[in-house]
Amino acid sequence: MTVPRVASTSSAATRLEIALIAAVCAALCIVLGWTSRTALNPDGVSYLDIAARFSAGDWSGAVQGYWSPLYPLLLAVLGTATGATGTTLLVQVHVLNVGIALGIVALLWRMARAHGDPIVARALFAAFLLASARTPRLDAVTPDLLLIGAVLGLGGELLRGAGSRWYALGAWFGVIFLTKTSSWPWLLVTAALLAIAGDRAMRRTLVRAGGVALAVMALWVVPLSLKSGRPTLGSAGAFNACWYLERCDSRTPDEHSGTHARYGGLRLADGEQVTVADFSNTQWTYAPWSDPTAWQAEVRSINRAPLDLFDLVGYWSRQGWAVVSLWTPQLLLFVLLPVAILSWRRGLLATGWREQRMAVLLVLLGLAGIAQFIVVHAEPRLIAPFVLLASIGCLWWWRPPGLAASGQGFRSEVVLVLGWVGLVSALLRGAIYVPELTTRTKEDTARFERLRQAGVDAVPGGLAGRAIVVVGPAIPVVSDAWLFGARIVAQIPPGSASRIRAWTPAQQREMLRLLGRGDGDVAWMTATNGSILMAPIVRSTP
Repeated sequence: MTVPRVASTSSAATRLEIALIAAVCAALCIVLGWTSRTALNPDGVSYLDIAARFSAGDWSGAVQGYWSPLYPLLLAVLGTATGATGTTLLVQVHVLNVGIALGIVALLWRMARAHGDPIVARALFAAFLLASARTPRLDAVTPDLLLIGAVLGLGGELLRGAGSRWYALGAWFGVIFLTKTSSWPWLLVTAALLAIAGDRAMRRTLVRAGGVALAVMALWVVPLSLKSGRPTLGSAGAFNACWYLERCDSRTPDEHSGTHARYGGLRLADGEQVTVADFSNTQWTYAPWSDPTAWQAEVRSINRAPLDLFDLVGYWSRQGWAVVSLWTPQLLLFVLLPVAILSWRRGLLATGWREQRMAVLLVLLGLAGIAQFIVVHAEPRLIAPFVLLASIGCLWWWRPPGLAASGQGFRSEVVLVLGWVGLVSALLRGAIYVPELTTRTKEDTARFERLRQAGVDAVPGGLAGRAIVVVGPAIPVVSDAWLFGARIVAQIPPGSASRIRAWTPAQQREMLRLLGRGDGDVAWMTATNGSILMAPIVRSTP
């Protein structure tokens, strides 16, 4: 069956509609970025720590195998250019995230304008807004938005010229790797599918693109391999498999019940003893999470509970069901389904591979990216780039540029209305999230002020730049430490901390005196809900 086509040009009205949709999405991203300007997650602390190493010229310290390098490099450029620290730098980081989001909107606008179909344009922007389940995650200090932009750039390159520009194709491959080093299996799958689906010219293009990609990747792989003493692409995949599939408890002292080279002991006069993890000779806010590679290398024993085959099938099924039922139903039902119904025609499936091969490949590549995370650990923000990529593939497959509109009467009108419902609901979902972010910003500001005052009451001069000993879980309070420019130099893990809570006041005071032999200035007794009780540590000599 021959698909009826018209010239791939859009009318002035269509171009105006696309521009207005892009402007509304851009405005939403700006509002989301501003209302989340105080948000800082533990992963974000790690990226900011690595950025600080880059800014200080400590490239050896910045090179580690778990966190990817491109985002902290951007943060380092930002921090060096502005000289900001603490809460001011955090606001600037969120401005950077907004800038990345606006770049994505610009790419989407360009793709929609080139396609010329307003139906596709509405669905395209709605897919972007819904790919992360709720809204674009501008509140997360992570490279997720950067990865969305890189994957979108690769998808656009494949659609634009069937991947014929080898230098651009290779550059996007390299940027994706530097943005998220654990994406290398997906990049291999991408290259393999393009080689299988393409002709001889495509395979020649892939060889050239591979050279460019390897050159870009080598900027990180070579120093990382030299530091590791062996060839490596990073440790993220191995660690995540251990933590999620083998259920290893060694991620941080918050969970670890085994032994470690950094674990020591603290004994009271009455014989009571607790474990103390020492990070005093590190440069990180919280060493186990800012450099998991170094932390894991010193683990001496791990408690594991590997998932057997039955458990694995159940785990993967739950992850897959969450993708379909929790994270993407609005996208599937109110965005993609109406376009599929409106565009359905005889031979669509049969002719797709022959006539719209690159679009079908984008669908397959998107599904492969989602599957990669389902296998180990899936979250909405992690699968968002690949959800968007698969959605773009579906739209270009079902309604290729230049497809002639076919009259379908009442059904067509109903589906068009549903398409608008999908876009408007996506925008509203983002808008509804704004009050929640606003409330969270107020709570973050109030929490910072409470901790600041408590720090002033606990130690002369307050918490700025202080060395902290955490008594309890550290991950819930690592962001607080970073905001004050403080560093966690030691930790009494939760198992021991629970016993300390039951000690008498005299025993607790003795513990603080013993901690004074180390580098700590103030003790934080913490809980999983992020609560903090502070006490000064009086320095003493052994």
